[in-house]
Amino acid sequence: MRRALADEAGQAIALIALAIAAMLLGIGLALDTGQLFVSRRSMQTAADAAAWAGASVLFAGGNATAARSAAILDASRNGYVADTDTTITAASPPTTGVAAGDPGFIEVTVSQFVSTIFLQGASGGRTVVSVRAVAGIARSGDGDAIVVLNSSSVGALNLASGTDLTIVGSGSATNSTSNSAVSISSGHRLTGMYHRVTGNVSGGVAGRMSPAPTVGVAATADPFATLTGPSTTGLPLYSGQTISGMTVTLNPGVYGGLVTVGSNGIARLNPGVYVFQAGFRSTNNGSIVPATTGGVLIYNTYSNYPSAPGGSPSCGSISFAGTGQLTLAASKSGSYAGMVLFQDRNCTTNAAVTVGAGTSFGGSAYLPAALFTVTLAGDATMSSQIVANRLTVTGSFVLTLNFTPGSVTGRRVPSLLE
Repeated sequence: MRRALADEAGQAIALIALAIAAMLLGIGLALDTGQLFVSRRSMQTAADAAAWAGASVLFAGGNATAARSAAILDASRNGYVADTDTTITAASPPTTGVAAGDPGFIEVTVSQFVSTIFLQGASGGRTVVSVRAVAGIARSGDGDAIVVLNSSSVGALNLASGTDLTIVGSGSATNSTSNSAVSISSGHRLTGMYHRVTGNVSGGVAGRMSPAPTVGVAATADPFATLTGPSTTGLPLYSGQTISGMTVTLNPGVYGGLVTVGSNGIARLNPGVYVFQAGFRSTNNGSIVPATTGGVLIYNTYSNYPSAPGGSPSCGSISFAGTGQLTLAASKSGSYAGMVLFQDRNCTTNAAVTVGAGTSFGGSAYLPAALFTVTLAGDATMSSQIVANRLTVTGSFVLTLNFTPGSVTGRRVPSLLE
């Protein structure tokens, strides 16, 4: 009997010891897990802040080197400095993720050994925790549907030949200081949520604007002033060509010669960035359509881009004047998200597009040094934003300009992406 009781007591002690050991292990694992969680959260906050600091430099027009330096400095201010236990990297453009290769973004990674009790890492008693953050210049989705940048021209914003323009979801801003900064043909209207004019408008024109314009206001800042032209690194080189009586699929790249889509020609554009050094045109019934889903950026520039333009850069023109189908849409991600047409600041060559009921032109058009003319072949709707030196809309029809945040750039702001 006594031996049985002793055996039972021994078993109880063993069970209690095992229970205590399990409890201590659980407490230890909980402490380790909590320590790793706190460390990861602190590191992620620091990485996010560092990436934001780098993105702010890029947004202000700084280069990749300055952005990387700002990110590393910001990480140090939050207590993370590269040493034997901590590794910090900043890459602009990012090397991984959805923004890989995009010069408008920066990627920050922080890795650190964290001491643990029960969780044994490869270094014995220390576990590596790694975090990553990506930030850059992204579209905000808000802003002005029309910004006319010219500071002095008469009729910088011009509705000619019996045109009506209706802006949905936004309004217009005209920076000209002229007393006749806006011109609207008699009997027709410019309608929107608001209209700001730095100069003034005549009484007759003011009566054709709804609501009445606010005049004498400060000039509206160029929303894309810090946006640089696209990199040509890795883009293939193509010569110019004329596409008539056939269908040709074009690929992203640098086009050194004029590309013309003429009679019975169809140009099918694969998604990506197109750099035109001698112009891109459609004439007669030539059509420009997407080859597949995804958006494009049409960048019109000078002949030796990206080298310095020199005193008199030779620029081709953008002229989509054909009566064929025109379907263009901007990409929804990257530095040029929401932008479908961008003309180099060194190019003053006028640009033109003809739109009608069958036209789909989605995205922001940015021509900071040029006149942009929209000719109406019929009543038309564009999900677009226009920022140009001067803007003329002509044709005896109605243009509805939908400012849709999902389709246009709006303003550009620093933003965390990943």
